[in-house]
Amino acid sequence: MTKFRIFAVLFVLLMITPVYAQKIAFVDVKKVWSESKEVEKERKKVEALLKKSQDELKAKEAEVIKIQEKIKREAKMATEEAQAMMLEEYQKKALELQKMASQKEKELAEKDAAAQEEFLGKVRKIVMKIALTKGYDMVIPAEQTLYYNDKFDITKDVIAEINK
Repeated sequence: MTKFRIFAVLFVLLMITPVYAQKIAFVDVKKVWSESKEVEKERKKVEALLKKSQDELKAKEAEVIKIQEKIKREAKMATEEAQAMMLEEYQKKALELQKMASQKEKELAEKDAAAQEEFLGKVRKIVMKIALTKGYDMVIPAEQTLYYNDKFDITKDVIAEINK
């Protein structure tokens, strides 16, 4: 919905203001994202965090499985009180595993979102710097246009600057 509003505002602005008086550039944000060395470094960090989280979850899952196997082995011979205690321990560990999994997922999502926002902030600053240097009045994401001439594409400049 937000992208539509931005597009609508840009469209109205373009219709009101004579286009011939403005110098407009385009940038392919997806290409900047895919060719950025910084994004690759961040992706590796996230993958390392994901692996660490998966290892922690596997360890917790092993505890739950161990308790489950203990219950299978000893339940028939145990008293009702002992069975209830084993079952309570199992349920407690299973709940801890679920909470841990959702907490790790939430942490990863937050870190990923923060990294994306930081990166897009850098891209915005670089785009503004290039636009001011080259005299562009407006820079529009290439993804939001139907057609543009490649001579107005500043994507390579943005990639070069962000990879410095």
